[in-house]
Amino acid sequence: MSRGVAAEPLLLEPAGALHEALEAFLERAANMADSHPWLVVIAMHEYLRCLYPADPHLPFAQPDEACERVRRVLDSCHRFLETGQHIASYFEHGAEVIQSVPSSRSPRRAEALTQQVYGRLWDQFEQEHYVTESVELLKARLDPSGHNEPRFADRMVLDVGCGSGRFTMAMAMMGARLAHGVDLGASSLETARRVAKEAGLPNVEFRVGDALALPYDDQSFDFVWCNGVLHHTHDIERGLRELYRVLKPGAQAFVYLYGDGGLFWHSRRRMRPIMQRIPQEYTMAVLGLLGMPPNRFIFADTWYVPIERHTGRAELEAILSRTGFSPARKVVGARPTDLDRAVEFGGEEARLLWGEGEHRYLVMRPCSGDRA
Repeated sequence: MSRGVAAEPLLLEPAGALHEALEAFLERAANMADSHPWLVVIAMHEYLRCLYPADPHLPFAQPDEACERVRRVLDSCHRFLETGQHIASYFEHGAEVIQSVPSSRSPRRAEALTQQVYGRLWDQFEQEHYVTESVELLKARLDPSGHNEPRFADRMVLDVGCGSGRFTMAMAMMGARLAHGVDLGASSLETARRVAKEAGLPNVEFRVGDALALPYDDQSFDFVWCNGVLHHTHDIERGLRELYRVLKPGAQAFVYLYGDGGLFWHSRRRMRPIMQRIPQEYTMAVLGLLGMPPNRFIFADTWYVPIERHTGRAELEAILSRTGFSPARKVVGARPTDLDRAVEFGGEEARLLWGEGEHRYLVMRPCSGDRA
């Protein structure tokens, strides 16, 4: 009996041939995840990287139109698995059965699994990923034009869901009076404290805490950074209300959330139940043998975090308005891998592939009396 996963309709359905190629590939991968996991990891890696507008590590070999590239890659990955099923596998002949990722029915369990996923990823980071790279990433996100240097001098700042603290440390290195980092992952924070000490940063402080119930007083911070966190929680709106609560009047927050629509987000939802039958450690070992850099974590992030919420732009802006943020300014990314950039300049084909892209916003808590 087939072990495929049930399909769901695309929000922006691609051409019939592309949709059929996706379903054929996923069905083949689902049937081989237990018997040939290493082949499934390789094929899924190839498909997911080619779903992005660009790949800075492995440039696309042909200058195809994006839809044509994705269709060609899907066909290639399907043929790869079809051929590979005939390779003998120890998993079919007495090897220990690979255990699937545990279920996450409760929010508390989901939070614990999320920390496990990211903790394993942060362990692979090196000093340069925390220092030089993080500062440049922070600057690029806050000002994609590169014309205005983000100003943190003498400010109290907060990094919500800081993980191993790379952006907390970036704000500290850029002059913050004190940069706070908060995260549920105790092991990740141990890494953060160690790296901050090695980097000679006295103006950082890390604390275990929940993004949905921040352990800080009202109106404590001059700036809040929340990058790719709230879409991994069970209540995005509650998280945004917490950001609003701890901001001082007139202060800004940067928020990054996943978008929705198009083949990209549909594919992420469809890949996850297949890949979660293969343990994260095994997957990362296979990708490591392929030579993948240690700071490249879009694959484990996509496949193994237990909660991943996708939000439409209109829905998100309505939540921001209800929360009290005003104004909300969408920041379009400048990196070639940014989906929002691709959608902004790519026309109908871009919307077909990436839907509404990603959501990056600079939002403000109005000064007293300014809130509508």
